Amino acid sequence: MGASVTLVAAAASGAAPSGDVPRPPSLRSCGEGDAGLPISPLSPSEVAEVGRLSCDRGPCTGGTAVWLQGEHFTPELLVLFGDVPAKEVSYVCPELLTCVAPPSGDDERSRTVDVRLVSAVSGRASRRPLPFHYRAQSAASSASAAAAAAGGWLRTS
Repeated sequence: MGASVTLVAAAASGAAPSGDVPRPPSLRSCGEGDAGLPISPLSPSEVAEVGRLSCDRGPCTGGTAVWLQGEHFTPELLVLFGDVPAKEVSYVCPELLTCVAPPSGDDERSRTVDVRLVSAVSGRASRRPLPFHYRAQSAASSASAAAAAAGGWLRTS
């Protein structure tokens, strides 16, 4: 729970939380209803829904930090990229989750998958998935990125 408080405080202050996690888009007061009262637990008819992703693309190798904004989030939710569970899912509040995109399963081919939520308790899935675009990384761009990360030059011809 302490990590969640740190993430929200860092995001609200405009500073990026540790681990180069991107700042979520337009955070409203997390965990409070419109009147400033705590949000009540889900009724049987409510389903967690994602309204927005902080980042909708990443490499096929995975590892992209993604903030999910929406409604009716609970701590037991699974985040699926296609049929693959996200890594390191963190419940921040009823409107915000963070996760790390898993590998796409095919590093050679760009593709788009649906990001959706599934309750680990009830099995109920979100009705409106959002797209996430996996980019294949060419050998040249992989070598270029490695050289840049090492602070060196890369000869391309």
